[in-house]
Amino acid sequence: MPPAPLGPDRQRLAEELEEYARRAPERRSVTERLLALLALPADTFARSHLDPGHFTASAFVLCPERRRLLLIRHPKLGRWLQPGGHIEPSDESLLAAARREVREETGVEPLTALEPGIFDVDVHLIPANPREGAHAHFDVRYAFVAPREELTVSSEVKAARWVELEAVAGLNDEESLARPVLGLTSRLFSSRHPR
Repeated sequence: MPPAPLGPDRQRLAEELEEYARRAPERRSVTERLLALLALPADTFARSHLDPGHFTASAFVLCPERRRLLLIRHPKLGRWLQPGGHIEPSDESLLAAARREVREETGVEPLTALEPGIFDVDVHLIPANPREGAHAHFDVRYAFVAPREELTVSSEVKAARWVELEAVAGLNDEESLARPVLGLTSRLFSSRHPR
């Protein structure tokens, strides 16, 4: 019997994406793109899968008081983004990959899930670079709360910092970041002020 493949469980990810699509019907078209990529027979978790792209995982991490968001300065793109990155064969799930990326880039752990399951999905283009051509990142995102604000910034990123939620757009106003930050803000506001 051949060994079980390493990496995330495709069936479990498909179920998580379907559950996310039920909770966020306005993101159904993007979710369908991720499900289509997942259905391909190739290893779409591998960084080398460039056509049309590959899965990545990232994390929207709130400080313990839930007022600030953890952002990293991406070394290649030069922009402030949420921590995240490529899937490794040892990652049991995209959730595990997101947690690992936060730990590796900023030293923040352990993380508490803000809500169960996928928080957001996004497909964004990555420009060509000397190692690889232009391709897309099919990003699966999770939301967490950090136990403390202490950061240990790794050499994988240029910088990391906590940013007030309302100040994130001043550092990066791209829809890929602004939309989930708005979602976080509305969730936090509605939980503090029940209707």
